[in-house]
Amino acid sequence: MQVECNACQRSMNIPDEKLPKDQAFSITCPGCKNKIKVDQHLKSHEPPAPSAAPEPEKALDATSMVVEHEDFEDDDELVIYEEGDQLALVLDEKNKSIWTEALESRDFKIQYAKSPEHAVHKMKFTHFHFVALNENYGDKGLDNNPVYQTLIELPMVTRRNIFLALLGTNFKTLNNMQAFQKSVNVVINEKDMNKLGDVLKKSISENEIFYKVFKETLHSMGKA
Repeated sequence: MQVECNACQRSMNIPDEKLPKDQAFSITCPGCKNKIKVDQHLKSHEPPAPSAAPEPEKALDATSMVVEHEDFEDDDELVIYEEGDQLALVLDEKNKSIWTEALESRDFKIQYAKSPEHAVHKMKFTHFHFVALNENYGDKGLDNNPVYQTLIELPMVTRRNIFLALLGTNFKTLNNMQAFQKSVNVVINEKDMNKLGDVLKKSISENEIFYKVFKETLHSMGKA
């Protein structure tokens, strides 16, 4: 469905399968940030009969425009991103503002979640390039945290496109062995949050160099 911003006349295309059935919603124009109410998809006749079991939720391709609808509490806004946007999910209530400042300085668009279950729901619909996770997020240890379990169980072809930063009190910042043991890209001790900008600069740069070499090697072997 085509939607036009009534402020800047920018045209946006929202996939029909992402439209909430029989429910109005709002979107934020990625150009001028004007909030637009969308209700033209609503039908005037009586609602259709309930269908069979819903189709499984599918993750959006990393290169496509991301449109998200959340069925938690009274959230009703579809968030639209442009192709090429880098998305980050911050799951650390205590240090949210520090993560936000550091990631926005690297041009990430930030999202948050209300609970581990909400975070998993978001990841089913949105490809996040960066996830910041506190080891005690949602008052759950890593072994019982659905976010952590979901991420480490992803197929490697998907997982290697997500930079996972794990924050805790017993980690040694930038310790590669601890990061390897936890299947994350970087571990950070909470006492080093004042150095977060430098930590991310180093760890993200090293990750990009590693996968650049990895992809070049696969290409030379005819596997990419």
